[in-house]
Formats: sequence, structure tokens, C-alpha cells
Amino acid sequence: MDRKKRLVSGLLGEDGLSYRPVKDTVLVVLSFLLVGIIVLVTLVLRPDLDNVHVEIRYGRTLLWDPDDPDKRTDIPFPDEGEYVITYTREDGEMFLGPGEEFQFYGEVMQVTLYADKSIQITKQESPRNVCANLGRIYSAYLPLVCMPNNFTATIVAGYFPEWDA
Repeated sequence: MDRKKRLVSGLLGEDGLSYRPVKDTVLVVLSFLLVGIIVLVTLVLRPDLDNVHVEIRYGRTLLWDPDDPDKRTDIPFPDEGEYVITYTREDGEMFLGPGEEFQFYGEVMQVTLYADKSIQITKQESPRNVCANLGRIYSAYLPLVCMPNNFTATIVAGYFPEWDA
């Protein structure tokens, strides 16, 4: 029994287990402070979502809306409702050069832009409809990638806040 007491006293110390509330309080306060700083930095440095547009790419080629006579590659969101952009295989000649076609599954690829600043691939014919099942993307700079069809759609914010030194 004497050996057991020595082992326990060696593990716990002479006065047994002791509770030190000061260390725990400091740890909790520092944790909340760190989380608060991270939240503030995230809110201050988030992109400007008032001036956003969509960029659509086929491979490395930046595409424009086929119905836009100005051929703007920064496609704006609609003010209300939704706006559907349709690309067909034959549109490849317009974007990739004479005699070229888009090499994607099916005949049509549709990207829908919504007034709530979200995008979605709504029509395509890839295996198991992987791209159409991705759903909507709301975040700026998070690409909506359709690997089987080599299409990428990205919401691009106008700018990040700049700090004057």
C-alpha cells in the first residue's frame, strides 16, 4: 500500500490535484479574442459584392455571351430574375477559330446567372450529369468547374478593398 501512495503522490503532487482557474480564464479570453480578430479581418477584407460579374472559360479561352454584340468577357448579372447563356458545339468557331468546335458532351451547355449573384450550370450532357448536379455557387472566386466538358464559370468581384499606407 505504501508503494501505491508514493506512485499516486508522484503523479498528482504533494497536495493532490489542483484547479487553477486563472489559466483557464486566460485561455478562454485569448481564444475569444483570436476568433473575434479573425471575424473582423474577414469582414473588412471581403470583396466588394456590389460590382461583380461572371467569367466563363472553355479550357484557357475566356468566353463571352454569344448574344452580346460587344463581346464583353465580363458578363454582368441580371437585375432581376435569371439570365441563361447557351453555348452550342458550333459556337466553338466563334471563340476558338475557324473550323473549330467545342469538344463537350452533347450539343448544348447552359450557364444560368441569377439576380441574387449566383451561377449554376443548368443544362449539359456529361456522364451522370455531374456538372448540372453541382448546384449554385454564391461565392466570389470559387469556380464552378465542369471537368468533363472543360468549362469553368467564376464569379469575379470588382475589387478587394485597398489600404493606403
